[in-house]
Amino acid sequence: MTDSEPTRAGYGTGAGRARTWMREEVRPVKQTEALEEVARLAAREALKEHEKQLRREKRIKVFQNTKKLMENYNRICQSVEEGVAELSDMDNGDELEEFTEEDIFINSILKSKLRSIVMIGHIDKCLKLLEDEECRKNTHEKYLAFKYFYLDGMAYESIAEIYGYGERTARRWITELTGILSVYLFGADALMLD
Repeated sequence: MTDSEPTRAGYGTGAGRARTWMREEVRPVKQTEALEEVARLAAREALKEHEKQLRREKRIKVFQNTKKLMENYNRICQSVEEGVAELSDMDNGDELEEFTEEDIFINSILKSKLRSIVMIGHIDKCLKLLEDEECRKNTHEKYLAFKYFYLDGMAYESIAEIYGYGERTARRWITELTGILSVYLFGADALMLD
């Protein structure tokens, strides 16, 4: 080896020492590739976990939406039955004569009422499916407890007294049937698919 050829400090010019030098130069490249692969795998795993969490949150939201619908079912029905939808429903119809009927019919109110009517129809059909399912399973009292709670506004304690079970049983039944109703109302969105 000549003085112009590069040598690594402290290694000399022997062939064995040259191989050691090359291994040390290659090792950082392999370590970098390995670290990049670990980072890719970690990122994939984090993404999978994030997607799983989003599905879990979506399922929780569907359950909460079902509870909200049932808690407000009677109000929605009352709104549809008693809400203003026509000029003749207005208390001060005389004062509004200068406006055309098109001015009064606010598009968003009509759309809201129509959505409410459709939702009530959908909820009614789903409640019937839920009732039929509980009857087939010979657990009609669970459906009645559900109905008493959401539609009749009874407290857990009152429902528990009717059936002679504890309050926790009434809560468990209502939670269970709320989950089943979620599937009837929202289909596959109510399920957590992994």
